[in-house]
Amino acid sequence: MIFIGIGGIGPRQKRLDEQPRLCSNCGLSRAYLTRIDHYLSLFFIPVLRIRKGEPFVQCERCGHVTDEGGRVFRPGIDLRQPRCHRCGAGLQDAFSYCPQCGAQRS
Repeated sequence: MIFIGIGGIGPRQKRLDEQPRLCSNCGLSRAYLTRIDHYLSLFFIPVLRIRKGEPFVQCERCGHVTDEGGRVFRPGIDLRQPRCHRCGAGLQDAFSYCPQCGAQRS
């Protein structure tokens, strides 16, 4: 009998609260308290949490990351860059349409 095991350790992102917070970078209520834990997985199924991560606040729109006290870990988008009105993707001056969602630039 031959047994081939597939396993490993990988990260899993977990949202700790469902109530959005105001992002200090873009000003929208799209920031959530989140944590990244590392799990031992067998056959792509997480079995055992190996390491519990530290909680942080991350904005879904701009990617701005802070700790719970407001200290910045990773700066978000440059708000001076033109953005798509539909999806928020960055637009260059030469773009007539959004490269992400195809919306016409307004």
